[in-house]
Amino acid sequence: MLRGPLYIGINSVVNSFAEISCSRIGDVCKIGGEVEKSFINDYTNKAHHGFLGDSYVGSWVNIGGGTSVSNLKNTYSTIKVGGIDTEQQHFGVIINDYVKTAINTSIFCGKVIGESAHLYGTVTEDIPAFTSHVSAGNLYELPLELAIRIQKVMSARRNIKFTEKDEKDFEKLFKETEIDRKKAGVKKEKLSFK
Repeated sequence: MLRGPLYIGINSVVNSFAEISCSRIGDVCKIGGEVEKSFINDYTNKAHHGFLGDSYVGSWVNIGGGTSVSNLKNTYSTIKVGGIDTEQQHFGVIINDYVKTAINTSIFCGKVIGESAHLYGTVTEDIPAFTSHVSAGNLYELPLELAIRIQKVMSARRNIKFTEKDEKDFEKLFKETEIDRKKAGVKKEKLSFK
């Protein structure tokens, strides 16, 4: 079911039983489930069931099946993003480029997810770039080499070459966001679900 206003980019696929309204979908995306009042950039997949509303999603993001985003508080109060009151009752999340969510991930409203973060479980806090979120306060650094390897695979799946410039951009972004990971207490050890 498609409800306007709506833009769906070139070579994007809308799966059966999807419900999309008042959104902008970029080029070469795969979209399923429910999407409402959201902006999704190029090469992003949200191919399965789950809700995404009042949100901004970057490029090269993969949203796992069953992932849902809250866009309204139980108290119906306005939503803060980064400590700033948006004065909006409906506001989902900001998901930056290269983010991946596991199946059945739940993300609270007003959260900001940094580049190349990997999300598992219930996300109740902002997540720095290059961080694997297992549970509240249980954060692990995603090694740069792994992030690059994952993006090379994702790019190849779309017949796009991951260039030397792309690799340098990842290295620069990793270095620039190091202070955010340190402030958040991100562990520099192997990811653990214990």
